[in-house]
Amino acid sequence: MKHKLVLKQCSLAVALALGTSPLLAQDAATDPQAPQRVIITGSNLKRIDSETATPVQVVKKEEITRMGVNTVKELMDTLTSADRNALSDVGGSNSFASGASSVSLRGLGKQSTLVLLNSRRVAPYALADYNEVFTNLDTLPLDAVERVEILRNGGSAIYGSDAVAGVINIITRSDYKGLQARASHNQSTRNSQIHESTVALTGGMGDLATDRYNVLANVEVYRRNATNWRSMVDDINPAYGEKFSAVAPGSGQMFGDRGAPSTFSYPGNIIGQGALPGCETKNAAGLCVYDRFSRFQAQPSANRVNALVSGKLAISDTLEGFAEVLYSHTKTDYMSAFATYDSTGSTSIWGDPRTGEQRSFTYRPLPATHPLNTTGEDAPLRYRFVDDPGYRSTSSDQYRVLAGLRGNLGNYDWETAAGVMGSKTKDRSRGGFFSLSGFQQVIGATDEDTVDPLFFNRGYRIGQPNTAEVLNTLFPENGYDGKITQSFIDGKISGEVGKFMGNPVSVAVGGEIRHEKFAINPTANLMAGDIVSNGASTANASRTNSSVFAEGNLKPFNTLELTGAVRIDKFKDVKAHASPKLSARWEATPQLMVRGTWETGFRAPNLTESAQSTKFSFTNGEPDPKRCDQAQALAKDLRAQSDALPTTDPNKQFLSARADTVEGNECTASLANTVRNNPDLKPETSRSATLGFVVEPVKGTSFSLDVWHIKRKDEIGLKSTAELLASEDSLPPGTVTRLPVELDRTFTAQEREDYGVAAGPLASTSGMFENTAQTKTSGVDLSLTSRIKTPIGRVDVVGNATYLLDYKIFAPNRNGGSWGDELAGQHGVSKLTANLMGTLGLGAFNHSLRATLRSPQKLQYDYYDEQYTPAGCADSGYEPNECRVASYVRWDYNLSYTGIRNLTLSLFVRNLLNHRPPVDLRQFGADGGGVIPQDLEDVSGRSVRVTAEYRF
Repeated sequence: MKHKLVLKQCSLAVALALGTSPLLAQDAATDPQAPQRVIITGSNLKRIDSETATPVQVVKKEEITRMGVNTVKELMDTLTSADRNALSDVGGSNSFASGASSVSLRGLGKQSTLVLLNSRRVAPYALADYNEVFTNLDTLPLDAVERVEILRNGGSAIYGSDAVAGVINIITRSDYKGLQARASHNQSTRNSQIHESTVALTGGMGDLATDRYNVLANVEVYRRNATNWRSMVDDINPAYGEKFSAVAPGSGQMFGDRGAPSTFSYPGNIIGQGALPGCETKNAAGLCVYDRFSRFQAQPSANRVNALVSGKLAISDTLEGFAEVLYSHTKTDYMSAFATYDSTGSTSIWGDPRTGEQRSFTYRPLPATHPLNTTGEDAPLRYRFVDDPGYRSTSSDQYRVLAGLRGNLGNYDWETAAGVMGSKTKDRSRGGFFSLSGFQQVIGATDEDTVDPLFFNRGYRIGQPNTAEVLNTLFPENGYDGKITQSFIDGKISGEVGKFMGNPVSVAVGGEIRHEKFAINPTANLMAGDIVSNGASTANASRTNSSVFAEGNLKPFNTLELTGAVRIDKFKDVKAHASPKLSARWEATPQLMVRGTWETGFRAPNLTESAQSTKFSFTNGEPDPKRCDQAQALAKDLRAQSDALPTTDPNKQFLSARADTVEGNECTASLANTVRNNPDLKPETSRSATLGFVVEPVKGTSFSLDVWHIKRKDEIGLKSTAELLASEDSLPPGTVTRLPVELDRTFTAQEREDYGVAAGPLASTSGMFENTAQTKTSGVDLSLTSRIKTPIGRVDVVGNATYLLDYKIFAPNRNGGSWGDELAGQHGVSKLTANLMGTLGLGAFNHSLRATLRSPQKLQYDYYDEQYTPAGCADSGYEPNECRVASYVRWDYNLSYTGIRNLTLSLFVRNLLNHRPPVDLRQFGADGGGVIPQDLEDVSGRSVRVTAEYRF
């Protein structure tokens, strides 16, 4: 299928290059119809054919515009092969790598998807997401993108480590001339406070063929406003309120009353006494209440500036120089909920990163001697620190500077480049959590046994203005500084080395040397374990890695092409790893091409996994197998006692609140986790294969189908907390640590006897990174492109679909080691993801309609997830149809107008029919606390984006 027209429109990316060679550019200028040989993503060899043995999806600039995406992250989320649940800066407030966004292909994680810019790597984000190092998509300019090429199978034989699940190559404009300004604004029509804007300026000068140089400059500014749930809570899907009408965790109020206030309030409540003086809003029981939704953030504000300058210079007819500078600055500001205090005797457990020793914080009652306590005895206090600063701010700078030469030497093309790149991130938080030492200084004791008559009667005053000094002591700034730097030099040469059966034999060889240094430094108070319930992550290491590669292809027959490649990578403390690849391409007929690939892939341990690093984290949400059932039984009895009391009895709220605490302590367990690096880690390795065909039944219409399979082993990770707890009795001592039963803060001694509690409360888990896990996945990719002439205009159709056949994770602790459940179709993993877009050109108008489909999912995830089995759903009162997430189809519409010279106006309507996404009771309950949905689309509904683009 060597159609020249298709070739010109679908020329794939130049690997390790920014454009064609000067000679080819001159050839094209002399004969515009001359077919050009280009290097395709996934290969180092130049070729003419647009369809290769390796399945590559190409998303061109025109299609990107019609999809109405605002950022590179949004573009990645449209890929049917990508995981929708990949990290986003919108939901990153609880991440170790806040302020960044990633992409994950095939559900294999953000570390197994390699992202390239103009066929070369960019520096990773300067903060690891726990142990995951990844490319921050928010630093890449969308306006400068010419096309994006997605290699939908592994690419380690060509690109080395990290390309296990695939490669995404973002290609920016080349040989651009002129000046273009673009501005766009996107806003929800359901809730207008959800909006974002982008302005961009792109300029280019010089023609490589005639002027012998070209320079491109682009700057893009992006702004997104912050939005709180308070203004949108009444618009949440009513189906959530119907199922979560019980007491929301920690609120003491019914969620069925939308926007229900919380009894964690200011100036607070003393249970058994009532609201403290100065309370402006009380409930029916006379307790002071607070609007908790005023601090529940739906999306953080974001400010970004991305800039790119690139240039090419034809030094001679056979030599070209090129250079590129990329710089970005991103800033994301999160609002956090104010810290609360609940004197129910519960204890928070975490660790001291310096010593590994356990730290604890006990919520003590207000002493009888406190001036505000008139009960005559110690009394529970429910209080909200509205003077808590309550913020997290993450700013990051990223750069890449490179320069190189490429040219021709006889029949050979060669290229070499050198560059430096890096990323620097500053992450700072205040509030939400106390300083342990600061609390002890300005409030009082943090253990149960110390007698403290001045508790809450020192520097900090309940319900009164407090000085900046006191607040700085209680809520000091804490966070991380991350820095990563890389330098590299690479080179390659390729060309025809001979003939076989009258056809050319082409070979490419090359190599690369790369040095990297990574440092993550927490603030001193985090490193000392002084911030209650907060962990710490550290890293300080460097290494140099090198690689050599070779690739060759031949045609035994005119219709059959065979390609082989191998790359050998050597990382510090890791044995040299070879990644081979074989592929075949057979043109059975002029309309049918059959293709297949087989290859191995690998991911070398990153510097946070194998080199000096430590991680202290805090897990929430895990049920304790030895105490949760008993806690639920106690909570049920407490709620029954509460229901029997009149509304005006303050004990009604106390019993209800204690029921929440009992369940929260044991069924959403909080425990410290200590994780160490492991210098003996092996690389993650994979085997992948594809088999498919491309058919062009009629001119202008092509269809492809590729079956793919990936199996990855020796995955670097940790045993999940759920797995550790489920197999606690069979693990080495110290892996799971419990407090002595005498320190129980959930059950009294009598309750332990009544409800059969024999084990003490969970305290911590400990371990190191290991090569333990395996994943296997397979599926079918389908693509359709068509151009249909109609009486009123041409219709362009583009469609992609991924059908997941298999997705399983190996569970080493299950029955002595076995595969987990089939996850295709389970929660978070749709079996079918598809999109189809049709575009009709009518003179100066272009109309595009796009449909996006996700198939239904069950609420259950893997085998250990008993809460969302059909039986578990029934116990929660869910109907069978509610124990799943329904299928979803979203329609988008784009209209563009070019009737005014040099001006293009576009109107994009996302979610044209204003449909809500399907109800997800698991996500709402587990991740949203039964209070807020986790998909902002639930309240954003239809949105409209207006864009104006002018060429000067």
